[in-house]
Amino acid sequence: MYNTKKVSWKERLGWGCGGWADNYTFNIVGLLYMYIYVDFFKMDPALAGMALAVPRFFDAITDPIMGNWSDNFRSRWGRRRPLIVIGAILCGVLLPLHWIPPFLSTVGNPWYQNGPFLFFTIMGCIYAMAYTIFIVPFTALGFELSDDYEERTHVLCWRRYLGLCGQSLVPFVYKFSVNPNIFPNIHVGAIVMSCVAGLFVIVLGIMPAICCKENPIHQKQQKVSIFASLGSIVHNGPYLQLILGLIVTTAVGAAVAGASGLITLHYICGGNEKLNGDITLYSWIAGALISVVSLFTMTKLATKVGKRKGFIIGTIVTIIGYLSLTWTYIPKYPFLHLFSLALVWISSQGSGLMLDSMCSDVCEYEEYLNGQRAEGMMSSFRTFTAKACNALCGVTTGLALKFCGYDPTKLSQGGLDVSVFLKLKTLYILLPIIGSVAIIIIFCFYPLSKEKMAEIHSELERRHTKNRFSAN
Repeated sequence: MYNTKKVSWKERLGWGCGGWADNYTFNIVGLLYMYIYVDFFKMDPALAGMALAVPRFFDAITDPIMGNWSDNFRSRWGRRRPLIVIGAILCGVLLPLHWIPPFLSTVGNPWYQNGPFLFFTIMGCIYAMAYTIFIVPFTALGFELSDDYEERTHVLCWRRYLGLCGQSLVPFVYKFSVNPNIFPNIHVGAIVMSCVAGLFVIVLGIMPAICCKENPIHQKQQKVSIFASLGSIVHNGPYLQLILGLIVTTAVGAAVAGASGLITLHYICGGNEKLNGDITLYSWIAGALISVVSLFTMTKLATKVGKRKGFIIGTIVTIIGYLSLTWTYIPKYPFLHLFSLALVWISSQGSGLMLDSMCSDVCEYEEYLNGQRAEGMMSSFRTFTAKACNALCGVTTGLALKFCGYDPTKLSQGGLDVSVFLKLKTLYILLPIIGSVAIIIIFCFYPLSKEKMAEIHSELERRHTKNRFSAN
């Protein structure tokens, strides 16, 4: 039967807790990585970018495998829930280990003799595998909590609501880590604070498995090989539009985003870590609060004008936000750029929710086309695409730093020319605008409207009713 009932508050909150845990897993690594490995350990930026990229490529490759395994997995506890528990525990345990590389004296060596580089690359791959075990079944579980067009959006937003609660606390990891009254340096602070965050990942990460129920009808469907599953989704036009849009926005929007913390620290704050910590803290908290408003507003907007139009409107607001950084991202007023970022935050979370909800619709469209539900494969191939792009962006961030003349050794000896940071600032503003324009063009042709999904839903109901009568 179809799961069209209203999802209970227990399930919404339980599934949302997984979003909180998800927010801690890679956000904390991404927040601290450049500060520790480039700024503190003095690793070459291009090499640091490679060390960040390799695990993300590995993570991306394992996603479709885990997605198909999750779709085909059978146990007395369901397809998704046992894997969620295992993945959450592994992520929490491994998180603080990122900051204890051996052979620090070799950090200036070539990659094959560079202990910190090799350590982070290997540790990152192990951590990525643990994350895949958690995130793929967790995401698929959310897609199948309801089959109702509107209810999906209302349910999926709880991952983002609670994820934003976690996001607002992430900058405290950096702020406490650089506080000399608590820790002697950022290295020691990162290890201790990551241990605390890892405990949160474990506790919050297992909540979806405890609170949410899986739809039993999906466990009864025939198992499908990974090649057959991939073969079917590549013929799903709306799904390919989602993937293409994701590639464009991620590839150009995040190309130098990883360097934004270093730009702010050394260009906006003049190397003042305390000021940078304050900006980071206020920006993350403000971003979380504004994003909550964004989720509520975009949900209402999507109900009125549809998910596609709501997503396009949000993307236009993003363009305005990045464009205004041209005048607000200046050292004279270090907090002024937060007003520009507020426009980006207003749209980003809500637009992401629209993509999540559209992906859930596409999963139902896949059943309409091929008779199979494949939430695990479709969600994992989507995350595979995002992670592959992010991995590439890890490389491009390091190359962009190198190309623009960023040298951590010269910086520590007397600073860099302002022109270096102005070049990085230009890239930081321009690339997301290019991606946003491209994605608006792509989604002008997205076909799965509310009316179309109602037709699909009616047809699938008819098929299931026919199958029940045939079985009797």
